[in-house]
Amino acid sequence: MKKVLVFDFYAPLGHFKMPYTTTSPLTFPVPPKTAVYGIIGAIIGLDKNEYLEYFQDKSLKTAIGINKKIKKTGISQNLINTKVVKMFARMNSRKNPPRTQIRIEFLKDVSYRIYLTWENKDLYEKLKNMLSFHKSVYSLSMGLSECLANYSYIGEFEAEEVTSNESYIKLNSILPIDLLKDNHQIKILEKGKKFLRVHLPTEMKSNRELTGTRDFIVEENGKTILTSISNYWHIKSVKENIVFF
Repeated sequence: MKKVLVFDFYAPLGHFKMPYTTTSPLTFPVPPKTAVYGIIGAIIGLDKNEYLEYFQDKSLKTAIGINKKIKKTGISQNLINTKVVKMFARMNSRKNPPRTQIRIEFLKDVSYRIYLTWENKDLYEKLKNMLSFHKSVYSLSMGLSECLANYSYIGEFEAEEVTSNESYIKLNSILPIDLLKDNHQIKILEKGKKFLRVHLPTEMKSNRELTGTRDFIVEENGKTILTSISNYWHIKSVKENIVFF
Protein backbone atom coordinates (compact mmCIF):
# COMPACT_ATOMS: atom_id res chain seq x y z
CA MET A 1 0.00 0.00 0.00
CA LYS A 2 1.07 3.58 -0.72
CA LYS A 3 -0.42 6.81 0.55
CA VAL A 4 -1.34 8.97 -2.42
CA LEU A 5 -2.28 12.66 -2.56
CA VAL A 6 -4.81 13.53 -5.24
CA PHE A 7 -5.77 17.00 -6.47
CA ASP A 8 -7.29 18.52 -9.60
CA PHE A 9 -5.28 21.25 -11.32
CA TYR A 10 -7.08 23.55 -13.75
CA ALA A 11 -6.96 26.89 -15.56
CA PRO A 12 -8.71 28.84 -18.36
CA LEU A 13 -5.46 28.90 -20.38
CA GLY A 14 -2.16 27.04 -20.24
CA HIS A 15 1.04 26.46 -22.16
CA PHE A 16 3.79 23.88 -21.67
CA LYS A 17 6.20 24.73 -24.46
CA MET A 18 7.57 22.00 -26.66
CA PRO A 19 11.31 22.80 -26.74
CA TYR A 20 11.69 21.97 -30.43
CA THR A 21 9.18 24.66 -31.52
CA THR A 22 10.51 28.20 -31.93
CA THR A 23 8.77 30.94 -33.93
CA SER A 24 5.31 29.40 -33.44
CA PRO A 25 5.45 27.75 -30.00
CA LEU A 26 3.34 24.62 -29.53
CA THR A 27 2.26 23.16 -26.21
CA PHE A 28 2.33 19.68 -24.73
CA PRO A 29 -1.25 18.40 -24.20
CA VAL A 30 -0.54 17.51 -20.54
CA PRO A 31 1.82 18.88 -17.88
CA PRO A 32 5.20 17.09 -18.01
CA LYS A 33 6.52 15.62 -14.77
CA THR A 34 9.06 18.44 -14.61
CA ALA A 35 6.14 20.90 -14.56
CA VAL A 36 4.54 18.93 -11.72
CA TYR A 37 7.77 19.50 -9.77
CA GLY A 38 7.28 23.23 -10.28
CA ILE A 39 3.64 23.10 -9.16
CA ILE A 40 4.57 21.26 -5.97
CA GLY A 41 7.45 23.66 -5.33
CA ALA A 42 5.10 26.64 -5.67
CA ILE A 43 2.55 25.15 -3.26
CA ILE A 44 5.01 24.36 -0.46
CA GLY A 45 7.28 27.36 -1.08
CA LEU A 46 10.49 25.97 -2.55
CA ASP A 47 12.72 28.62 -4.13
CA LYS A 48 12.42 28.70 -7.92
CA ASN A 49 16.19 28.48 -8.31
CA GLU A 50 16.53 25.54 -5.93
CA TYR A 51 13.32 23.48 -6.03
CA LEU A 52 14.66 20.91 -8.51
CA GLU A 53 17.30 19.89 -5.98
CA TYR A 54 14.54 18.35 -3.84
CA PHE A 55 13.56 15.94 -6.65
CA GLN A 56 16.97 14.63 -7.72
CA ASP A 57 16.58 11.38 -5.75
CA LYS A 58 13.47 10.51 -7.82
CA SER A 59 11.60 9.69 -4.62
CA LEU A 60 8.48 11.47 -5.89
CA LYS A 61 6.28 9.47 -8.25
CA THR A 62 3.33 10.93 -10.06
CA ALA A 63 0.48 9.93 -12.32
CA ILE A 64 -1.54 12.35 -14.45
CA GLY A 65 -5.18 11.99 -15.41
CA ILE A 66 -7.27 14.12 -17.77
CA ASN A 67 -10.57 15.46 -16.42
CA LYS A 68 -11.80 17.38 -19.46
CA LYS A 69 -11.35 17.20 -23.20
CA ILE A 70 -8.03 18.77 -24.22
CA LYS A 71 -8.76 21.85 -26.30
CA LYS A 72 -6.27 24.22 -27.88
CA THR A 73 -6.41 27.68 -29.37
CA GLY A 74 -3.94 29.97 -31.10
CA ILE A 75 -3.40 33.50 -29.75
CA SER A 76 -1.26 36.13 -31.42
CA GLN A 77 1.01 38.05 -29.08
CA ASN A 78 3.09 41.17 -29.58
CA LEU A 79 6.60 40.79 -28.22
CA ILE A 80 9.27 43.44 -27.85
CA ASN A 81 11.83 43.16 -30.63
CA THR A 82 14.95 43.24 -28.46
CA LYS A 83 17.23 43.27 -31.50
CA VAL A 84 15.90 46.71 -32.38
CA VAL A 85 14.89 48.13 -29.01
CA LYS A 86 17.90 48.46 -26.73
CA MET A 87 16.11 50.70 -24.22
CA PHE A 88 12.31 50.59 -23.78
CA ALA A 89 12.17 54.34 -23.06
CA ARG A 90 13.63 55.10 -26.50
CA MET A 91 11.34 53.04 -28.72
CA ASN A 92 10.74 54.72 -32.06
CA SER A 93 7.85 53.03 -33.86
CA ARG A 94 8.31 55.19 -37.00
CA LYS A 95 11.94 54.38 -37.53
CA ASN A 96 12.03 50.75 -36.38
CA PRO A 97 8.89 48.81 -35.39
CA PRO A 98 9.53 47.87 -31.74
CA ARG A 99 7.29 44.81 -31.73
CA THR A 100 7.23 41.45 -33.40
CA GLN A 101 4.07 39.34 -33.51
CA ILE A 102 4.02 35.55 -33.07
CA ARG A 103 1.19 33.07 -32.75
CA ILE A 104 1.30 30.86 -29.65
CA GLU A 105 -0.68 27.67 -29.12
CA PHE A 106 -2.51 27.59 -25.76
CA LEU A 107 -4.42 24.91 -23.87
CA LYS A 108 -7.97 26.11 -23.32
CA ASP A 109 -10.16 25.40 -20.27
CA VAL A 110 -8.21 22.32 -19.19
CA SER A 111 -8.26 20.27 -15.99
CA TYR A 112 -5.90 17.50 -14.91
CA ARG A 113 -5.91 15.12 -11.96
CA ILE A 114 -2.52 14.85 -10.27
CA TYR A 115 -1.69 11.78 -8.18
CA LEU A 116 1.55 11.68 -6.26
CA THR A 117 3.43 9.71 -3.66
CA TRP A 118 6.63 10.95 -2.01
CA GLU A 119 9.16 9.10 0.10
CA ASN A 120 10.28 12.36 1.70
CA LYS A 121 7.85 12.22 4.65
CA ASP A 122 8.46 15.77 5.88
CA LEU A 123 7.78 17.39 2.51
CA TYR A 124 4.90 14.97 1.88
CA GLU A 125 3.20 16.06 5.10
CA LYS A 126 3.87 19.72 4.33
CA LEU A 127 2.30 19.35 0.88
CA LYS A 128 -0.67 17.46 2.35
CA ASN A 129 -1.24 20.23 4.88
CA MET A 130 -1.09 22.97 2.23
CA LEU A 131 -3.46 21.09 -0.07
CA SER A 132 -5.98 20.37 2.67
CA PHE A 133 -6.22 24.08 3.56
CA HIS A 134 -6.15 25.14 -0.10
CA LYS A 135 -3.02 27.22 0.29
CA SER A 136 0.08 27.89 -1.77
CA VAL A 137 3.14 29.97 -0.99
CA TYR A 138 3.59 31.18 -4.56
CA SER A 139 1.06 31.79 -7.32
CA LEU A 140 0.26 28.73 -9.42
CA SER A 141 0.33 28.79 -13.20
CA MET A 142 -0.51 26.38 -15.99
CA GLY A 143 2.96 26.53 -17.53
CA LEU A 144 3.36 30.27 -18.14
CA SER A 145 3.21 32.94 -15.44
CA GLU A 146 0.44 34.66 -17.41
CA CYS A 147 -1.74 31.53 -17.19
CA LEU A 148 -2.81 31.59 -13.54
CA ALA A 149 -4.17 28.28 -12.27
CA ASN A 150 -6.07 26.84 -9.33
CA TYR A 151 -6.53 23.45 -7.70
CA SER A 152 -9.08 21.39 -5.78
CA TYR A 153 -7.88 18.92 -3.17
CA ILE A 154 -9.53 15.53 -3.64
CA GLY A 155 -7.90 13.80 -0.68
CA GLU A 156 -5.33 11.34 0.60
CA PHE A 157 -5.97 7.71 -0.31
CA GLU A 158 -4.32 4.33 -0.12
CA ALA A 159 -3.25 2.80 -3.41
CA GLU A 160 -2.68 -0.91 -3.82
CA GLU A 161 -0.20 -2.27 -6.34
CA VAL A 162 -1.85 -4.83 -8.59
CA THR A 163 -0.06 -7.53 -10.53
CA SER A 164 -2.61 -9.15 -12.76
CA ASN A 165 -3.06 -11.04 -16.00
CA GLU A 166 -6.58 -9.75 -16.54
CA SER A 167 -7.55 -9.24 -20.14
CA TYR A 168 -8.13 -5.48 -19.88
CA ILE A 169 -8.48 -2.79 -17.20
CA LYS A 170 -9.64 0.82 -17.45
CA LEU A 171 -6.68 3.12 -16.82
CA ASN A 172 -7.45 6.63 -15.56
CA SER A 173 -3.96 8.09 -16.11
CA ILE A 174 -1.68 8.60 -19.07
CA LEU A 175 0.23 5.44 -19.99
CA PRO A 176 4.01 5.15 -20.49
CA ILE A 177 4.47 3.26 -23.76
CA ASP A 178 7.47 1.28 -22.48
CA LEU A 179 5.09 -0.64 -20.17
CA LEU A 180 3.45 -2.22 -23.20
CA LYS A 181 4.98 -5.47 -24.37
CA ASP A 182 3.13 -5.36 -27.68
CA ASN A 183 0.40 -3.50 -29.55
CA HIS A 184 -2.25 -5.98 -28.43
CA GLN A 185 -2.08 -4.68 -24.84
CA ILE A 186 -4.05 -1.58 -25.65
CA LYS A 187 -7.36 -1.05 -27.45
CA ILE A 188 -6.94 1.99 -29.68
CA LEU A 189 -10.05 1.58 -31.83
CA GLU A 190 -12.72 2.56 -29.32
CA LYS A 191 -15.70 4.67 -30.21
CA GLY A 192 -15.56 8.23 -28.92
CA LYS A 193 -11.90 8.09 -27.93
CA LYS A 194 -8.91 9.83 -29.48
CA PHE A 195 -5.39 8.74 -28.62
CA LEU A 196 -2.18 10.72 -28.87
CA ARG A 197 1.42 9.61 -28.61
CA VAL A 198 3.35 12.26 -26.71
CA HIS A 199 7.05 12.52 -25.87
CA LEU A 200 7.39 14.23 -22.47
CA PRO A 201 10.31 15.33 -20.29
CA THR A 202 10.35 13.47 -16.96
CA GLU A 203 13.55 14.37 -15.08
CA MET A 204 15.75 17.45 -14.92
CA LYS A 205 18.92 18.41 -13.07
CA SER A 206 18.95 21.40 -10.75
CA ASN A 207 20.72 23.39 -13.52
CA ARG A 208 17.73 22.56 -15.77
CA GLU A 209 19.62 20.07 -17.90
CA LEU A 210 17.13 17.48 -19.15
CA THR A 211 18.05 13.96 -18.02
CA GLY A 212 14.97 11.86 -18.75
CA THR A 213 12.12 11.57 -21.25
CA ARG A 214 9.42 8.97 -22.00
CA ASP A 215 6.73 8.35 -24.59
CA PHE A 216 3.13 8.26 -23.36
CA ILE A 217 -0.31 7.32 -24.64
CA VAL A 218 -2.81 10.10 -23.88
CA GLU A 219 -6.58 9.88 -24.34
CA GLU A 220 -7.49 13.37 -25.51
CA ASN A 221 -11.17 13.37 -24.46
CA GLY A 222 -10.53 12.57 -20.80
CA LYS A 223 -11.77 9.01 -21.06
CA THR A 224 -10.12 5.84 -19.77
CA ILE A 225 -7.49 3.82 -21.63
CA LEU A 226 -8.36 0.16 -22.04
CA THR A 227 -5.14 -1.79 -21.53
CA SER A 228 -3.86 -5.16 -20.32
CA ILE A 229 -0.65 -4.05 -18.58
CA SER A 230 0.34 -6.41 -15.78
CA ASN A 231 1.34 -3.81 -13.13
CA TYR A 232 -0.66 -0.79 -12.03
CA TRP A 233 -2.01 0.87 -8.88
CA HIS A 234 -5.64 0.72 -7.79
CA ILE A 235 -7.18 3.44 -5.58
CA LYS A 236 -10.22 1.76 -4.09
CA SER A 237 -11.75 4.89 -2.52
CA VAL A 238 -12.16 6.63 -5.88
CA LYS A 239 -12.26 3.45 -8.00
CA GLU A 240 -9.41 4.54 -10.27
CA ASN A 241 -6.44 2.72 -11.79
CA ILE A 242 -3.22 4.62 -12.40
CA VAL A 243 0.43 4.17 -13.40
CA PHE A 244 3.14 6.06 -11.54
CA PHE A 245 6.26 7.29 -13.32
